[in-house]
Amino acid sequence: MTRSAGNNEGSALLITILILASMLTVAFGVNELVVRGLQISRTSSLSGPAYLATESGAEKILWLARKSGVDPYAAFTDCRSGGYLRLDVSPPVCYGSAPYDAPYWHNLGGNNLTYSVKYTYNEATNKDNFVIVGRYGEARRSISVSYERSD
Repeated sequence: MTRSAGNNEGSALLITILILASMLTVAFGVNELVVRGLQISRTSSLSGPAYLATESGAEKILWLARKSGVDPYAAFTDCRSGGYLRLDVSPPVCYGSAPYDAPYWHNLGGNNLTYSVKYTYNEATNKDNFVIVGRYGEARRSISVSYERSD
């Protein structure tokens, strides 16, 4: 059996194309990993301030309830079943109109750092419940604070 030299030229081109396609596939995979890593890094950098805004809201509502004499049950009768609060006025009030389901974002001195507070009262457990959501950029973090009433 004899081979001619001209048949090898086509196989060299095919091998070159396959190698280049493999290299391109690896490059796209590495690119995807880098982009995802950057997105996670950005979200992590925004998450800290968002959580601190959430903590600030929790401290504010607990201070109002425990130290300033504002009784959430008496002060927020209109939104006991679940309503957002406006805490930057005196006295604090349910925000908006019934059913008080539009959040009021409290600004923490600029920099797009805000929080909102939602209040509910649970008659079965006699607890005031607050859900505080902190927001910074695209990141949002939330915590729930509740305490039993001592009537």
